[in-house]
Amino acid sequence: MVKHLLAVAILAVAATSPATARAAVPGDGAPEAPQRTVFYQKTGGFAGIRQTLVVDRYGQARGRSGNTVVTFRLTPAEFRFLLQGLSYIRTWSSSPVGCDVPDHFTYTLEHQGRHATRCHDLPADWRPAITRLDEVIARHVTAPPTASDD
Repeated sequence: MVKHLLAVAILAVAATSPATARAAVPGDGAPEAPQRTVFYQKTGGFAGIRQTLVVDRYGQARGRSGNTVVTFRLTPAEFRFLLQGLSYIRTWSSSPVGCDVPDHFTYTLEHQGRHATRCHDLPADWRPAITRLDEVIARHVTAPPTASDD
């Protein structure tokens, strides 16, 4: 009996030790403190929209459009397609050009430790990524629910 109690006590101490903490791995569920892989925000326009998309390294996403907030997981294909679009970006400098245009959109993008804000006219290398980000928001956040969503 004493041996069993001693074994249980040792296992309990080992299980709470930081050295034995199990790291989250892709496919093992969401990490306790997810790291943001992509942050995207589009604001402005005549209607004054505000759309935000945050995606972690596991493809778990949180999208917002106005008062609608949705949490969802990107499919592996969606996630690869999105990251591919982001990989084309080489222009990581912010620019106020176009911000003085009435009813313009302001785009803020963060990926791999880089951050930039652009207005109205986007650099050519941003367009594929912005198109894909807008498509994700349209499909998962602003699309009306279907009968299969119930």
